[in-house]
Amino acid sequence: MKTDLECTPCIIRQALNTLKVHGSGDKISGEVIREVLKKLQKIDYDRSPAYNSNIAYHTFSDITGIDDPFHDIKIQYNKEAMKLYPRLAGIAKDSTDRLYAAAKIAIAGNVIDFGAHLSKGKTLDLEDVIKDIEKIPLVHDDFHIFVDDLKDAEKILYIADNAGEIVFDRVFINQIIKAGNRVILAVKSGPILNDVTIEDAAQVKLDSLVKIIETGNNYIGINLELASKEFLKEFESADIIISKGQGNYETLDEIKGKKIFFLLKAKCEKIACELGVKYLDIVFKRSKYYK
Repeated sequence: MKTDLECTPCIIRQALNTLKVHGSGDKISGEVIREVLKKLQKIDYDRSPAYNSNIAYHTFSDITGIDDPFHDIKIQYNKEAMKLYPRLAGIAKDSTDRLYAAAKIAIAGNVIDFGAHLSKGKTLDLEDVIKDIEKIPLVHDDFHIFVDDLKDAEKILYIADNAGEIVFDRVFINQIIKAGNRVILAVKSGPILNDVTIEDAAQVKLDSLVKIIETGNNYIGINLELASKEFLKEFESADIIISKGQGNYETLDEIKGKKIFFLLKAKCEKIACELGVKYLDIVFKRSKYYK
């Protein structure tokens, strides 16, 4: 997926949001934004929006010396989500199709806006979460293809997205394991936005459930050029790849010869257009280059 001009204001907004989260003053904020604007003049539009969005976060870190401005927020996201875990697991357990229910729970994690709740000092309402899961309409639903593939698969590479959301993923991962498949969880090697790291995965006890590997870098989405040897090995040998969220979709949508399934909510018009759905639609969609 390529970047277009509509993506550039979003990159600026991401820088502004990071500065706001950190509580940066006018002097630092001005310095960061001026540097972001300078770098935007030279971006490669053949690269993905996710790749170019790194400009916002890496520039912030370079200037402020702060590598993880979202650290405390991520911990809070995970704590809030873990309060929901027993009931979320119960929803899957009580369903006639446990795997499908768990898949919808995982997708719900990408739908629910943890930030909107926490920024207003609120906790997530459990009944609202359950209601969202029950009524989630999958505009594009390739789950039946996924189930067929799962029968012959030995190893699934599950590429995580955000903190908080990873608790919802845990329900799905658990059901995949119960179906007799081995799951490898991929997380970032360093902090970027609110993406999952080893620390986050351990906080929600996923380290006791699956093998966890790192991508080898702290870039949004998946940067195969900078990926670790371990990640590349697992990526190439995986029978199925589950990709959560927009950033991973933006960087993996052109990969050929792999069984990749994208689980996400289309949170911008460009992504929706690429997916062939409407803005804010939700999908469980196989790659267009599905092997």
